[in-house]
Amino acid sequence: MQPKRPSNPTGRDADPRRTIPLQSGAWKRLRARVLAEEPLCRECGALATDVDHASGDPSDNSRANLNPLCHSCHSSKTMRERNGSTTGHDASGMPTDPRHPWNSGRENEKSLGSFAYRPWLPPFFQRNGRG
Repeated sequence: MQPKRPSNPTGRDADPRRTIPLQSGAWKRLRARVLAEEPLCRECGALATDVDHASGDPSDNSRANLNPLCHSCHSSKTMRERNGSTTGHDASGMPTDPRHPWNSGRENEKSLGSFAYRPWLPPFFQRNGRG
């Protein structure tokens, strides 16, 4: 018999600030209430399946701190927080993180306005008909 490998710590067992265990009846009732009050993901509008602590503090279970998210948006937010980046995207959908690969060559965009020609995007993504 092989020894059990230690698992990577996750939000379920790594954060000592968590005041309500995620497998408890109290959390399941709170989660169900949040999803019943707001069934759509706050990020993308899909059906919400997860409840996120918006502040990142799992000890704050106030309703104002609990946001319904779809699993994909919740996973993305968690990874951004773990990597130390809480940046997202701007109104046009472009990443706000200057290190993101899509942002190479965007230096001149500010002078050209929001409808700047983006040669690195395929023609069907161009906004001003060029390409």
